[in-house]
Amino acid sequence: MTRQATVSRYLSEPLVDSVLCVTDFSPESMNAFAHALTLAMNTRCHFTLLQVSRHAGAPQEWSGIPGVRNLLERWGYLEHETPERAMFERFQLDVAKILRKTSDAYKAVREILNERQIDVVVVAAGGAGGFTSWIRPSVAETAPSAWRTMTLVVPARENGFVSQQTGHHTLRNIVVPVSPELHPETAVTYAMRFAVFSSEDVINVHLLHVGDERQAPIVRVPERPYLRWRHVYRTGNPVSRVIETALEVDADLIVMTTPGKRGFIDSVLLTVPDQVVRFATCPVLAVPV
Repeated sequence: MTRQATVSRYLSEPLVDSVLCVTDFSPESMNAFAHALTLAMNTRCHFTLLQVSRHAGAPQEWSGIPGVRNLLERWGYLEHETPERAMFERFQLDVAKILRKTSDAYKAVREILNERQIDVVVVAAGGAGGFTSWIRPSVAETAPSAWRTMTLVVPARENGFVSQQTGHHTLRNIVVPVSPELHPETAVTYAMRFAVFSSEDVINVHLLHVGDERQAPIVRVPERPYLRWRHVYRTGNPVSRVIETALEVDADLIVMTTPGKRGFIDSVLLTVPDQVVRFATCPVLAVPV
C-alpha cells in the first residue's frame, strides 16, 4: 500500500516553488536527498535533481540506485517494481533530472542556477559531493554576484526534520540567530514558513542574540497558534554560541541570513555561517538578504 504526502500548513504559508537537490548518491548525501524530496512532495513544487558524478558510468535512472529505491519503498511511496514516473504522477511533481559528469560540483550548481529559476538549493554537508568539499578560496573569486539563492545544508548523519527510516517529517525547535546588522525579520519569516512541515501542535522558535542584550534588535514576529517565540541571550564567540544553543534545545533546524551583495555560497567562505554549517548537527537554512 502506497502512502500519500502529508497535507501541511503550507496551503496558507507559501514556501518555495522550486527545489534543486544536489547529490552524488553517496551514503553521506542520502539525508539531503530525503529532505529535498520531502520538501518537493509537500509543496508540489518543481523538483530538479542534479546528480554530480566523477564516473562516466553513473546511472541515469536514479530510482534504480539501491539506496534511493530502498528509501522510497521503505517510506511507502514506491511499491516493488513500480516505475518512478508513477510516484511523480501521484504527487503531481514536475521533475527534471540532470546528470553532470564532473569533479566540480560547485560549477555544476552555478550553471543550473544560471539556467533555471530555483528558490532553494539542498546539499549535503559532507561527503565527496558535499557542500564542505566545495569550500576553497577560488570559489569566492569566481562566483557570480547574481547567485543569491536560499540554501539548505543537511548533515550527512540522520539528523534534521525528515527521517530516512520512515519519511516522517516534523519540526519541534528552530534556532534563529539575530543581530542588528542582519535582517532578522527575513530569517523569522522563513523559520515560520519551514514550520509548516511540522506535525507538532507547537513549534518553538528560539531567537538567539550573541552579545550585549541591550543591543539586541527588536524583532517583529508573526503570531501563529502553532508558533512559540523564545528570546535567548548569550555572550562569547557567535559560532560557538549558535552551535551550543542548537544542541541545548535539540534543534531540528537553524535559520540564518547571509548579508551583503554576495550569495550564500560566497558569504559562507567569509563569515560566521561557514563555520556553523561545518559544525552544526542539524540542517542549516541560509537566506540571502
